[in-house]
Amino acid sequence: MMKKITILLTAVFLINACSQNEQEVSEAPESFVEYVWHKAGPDFSAENLAMLINTWNGMIDGMQCSGMTGANILTPEVASDGYDFIWVLLWNSKSSRDECWDDWTTNKQAEWDVISEGIMDPDFDNVYLFESTVGQSPIEENTSGQFVNEFNFCNYNDGFSNTSLDTFKNDIAATNWSDSYWYVLLEPQFEQADPKPDFVWLNLWANSADKEMAQTKYFESELPSTSGAAFECNPVSFSGVAIRR
Repeated sequence: MMKKITILLTAVFLINACSQNEQEVSEAPESFVEYVWHKAGPDFSAENLAMLINTWNGMIDGMQCSGMTGANILTPEVASDGYDFIWVLLWNSKSSRDECWDDWTTNKQAEWDVISEGIMDPDFDNVYLFESTVGQSPIEENTSGQFVNEFNFCNYNDGFSNTSLDTFKNDIAATNWSDSYWYVLLEPQFEQADPKPDFVWLNLWANSADKEMAQTKYFESELPSTSGAAFECNPVSFSGVAIRR
């Protein structure tokens, strides 16, 4: 199912002929990223998803959503029981996010439910908002409209703390892992369930080849046994397509 959805999303990208920046989060002084879990319905297809994306963009254009700076769709590398894909919303502030959601819920949700019925279902019990801080920008901007990423939910090992993370950041900055590589730290804006991560680190690359090259460099370096030994992380990887900028 995941392979099928990934192929369909690639087809959607080609149908829409997008030329978008791969950024999953904004590099503005204050920015937020929101993840909405979705399940694919029985009528899910490239054509139907492309129709929904175009319809959704048109609806957003006519709303009080000037604070939305973009949107993506993420497909997991490993299938999840909780979702088939994730609809990602980028915001320049919490207040603009709240205004847009209020407008959507009041004026658009009922119409959208009819249009999207049978194609996909959002899970509003699993909507997660994070404040995002760019830790390192890419050397070369990705304008392909597609990207890959890796969330790392991390906890410090005994005897380590935020100071250890600062050391790790400096060590990461000292190497060119790939020209498209950049990372973001995500601060949850919701009550987390236990066990809570001490921090969430999001890696991004333009493509799988860049990711593989960067990870090979990392594991061949001294970092896993030096500053990288300060914490343990649970990685979750996705492929992404930009659907709004």
